Amino acid sequence: MKGIPARPHVQGSSAALALETTEERLTDAAGLVAFRALWDRLGMGAHLDEVLAWMPGRYRPALHIEQWLMLLLYGGTHMDHLPLLEARGVAALFGWETVVDPTSFGRFLRRDGERAADRIDQVLRHLVRARWEAAGQVPRSVMLTFDSTVVLRYGEKQAGAEVGYNPRKRGRPSHHPQLAFLDTGDCVGVRWRPGNANCAAGLEAWVEDVVGWLREQGVRRILVRLDKGYFKAAVIEKLKALGVDFVLKMQESNTLQRFKGPFSRSAEDPRLEVAEGARWGIRMLCVRQTQAAPEGELALGSVMVKEQATVLTNIASIDPVSAWRMYNQGAQVEHRIEEMGQLGVGRTAVDDLGGNHLLWSLGALAYQMQHFVRTVALDPTPEQKQLKTLRTWVIRTPGKLVRHARKLRLKLMHGDPVTGLLRRALERIAHLRATPLAA
Repeated sequence: MKGIPARPHVQGSSAALALETTEERLTDAAGLVAFRALWDRLGMGAHLDEVLAWMPGRYRPALHIEQWLMLLLYGGTHMDHLPLLEARGVAALFGWETVVDPTSFGRFLRRDGERAADRIDQVLRHLVRARWEAAGQVPRSVMLTFDSTVVLRYGEKQAGAEVGYNPRKRGRPSHHPQLAFLDTGDCVGVRWRPGNANCAAGLEAWVEDVVGWLREQGVRRILVRLDKGYFKAAVIEKLKALGVDFVLKMQESNTLQRFKGPFSRSAEDPRLEVAEGARWGIRMLCVRQTQAAPEGELALGSVMVKEQATVLTNIASIDPVSAWRMYNQGAQVEHRIEEMGQLGVGRTAVDDLGGNHLLWSLGALAYQMQHFVRTVALDPTPEQKQLKTLRTWVIRTPGKLVRHARKLRLKLMHGDPVTGLLRRALERIAHLRATPLAA
């Protein structure tokens, strides 16, 4: 078949490029072998088949989950993309006899998604613990950040798509899931909610559960970071009762301004003015940035150029500027949520409340798997890269699948730097000291 005609006056070869087809099994997802090794090393498939044995169906529950996770990592976003796993050689790479039909996967989500999501959350936390064990120790101190995101929805067959807070398209239905991340980059849970749910809805019970689990793992100091969407008295009382440190951004209502003291120039940064106060038995620390009036203007003092920020905290020894900077450090959660978007989490939905929760839980599990691989298995070079770069550079590595002597072999290009990278990653996963999931 003629592909590209000959090109005159070019440097190098000007010969035509012929286009042909082959019966050889080729794949552009060779980098997924690291994820298969992690899946097998931790015994995730056998564990999920046992804890989800009550879910009927033609395919094993773990097969549905494994294939959906690999589809997200590969770059698929919708159930209709599942056939890509077979066409691109991923099925042969993982040893699957068949790929789940999109309709069958939809039925799997609707069977008992809420109950299955709870089991996925347990696997997610085990994966977090396994990453800590592989890194050498449980962190002594962590910053726990809760945040929510709005997922715009179209159509009428997406359960929970309600009109609520929507900063991009007001009046359109949406979903409003809530996520929990640590400053170590680990995702410790997700809670799916309809679009009309308040930002802080359900936080009190969830933060108690997450804090309790972290303390069971041996974490000594927990700092909870919340934005102003979670500002309410019930949340403050819950954090005080749990005995954790916290930094919570306060809404700048006129009623609360009277609890602040006078502003004064910060000794640490002369561009900043700070004020302190107290409310609800905790400290109220305010910071605002000022700038001198331009030359030639009347000398009316400083001009405030940025909106002031007030942080509520129970840390006794911290000054306003340090509390403000500590709160801003937690803004990295936005990058984590962006990576969830790069995984395609939330791009599809079903007409079932539990099924939508399960989709988000599986998305969180896919995120944690890639965070495990890039921080533990891969060399330090790609550690700080986002998923879209990791997918392009590692996951979408081309290879050839060859069966010889009754064994399937994956052949990579000799001299490709990713070939050595994947070899070292597989060796590290094979020598993990993490405890496998009990089957």
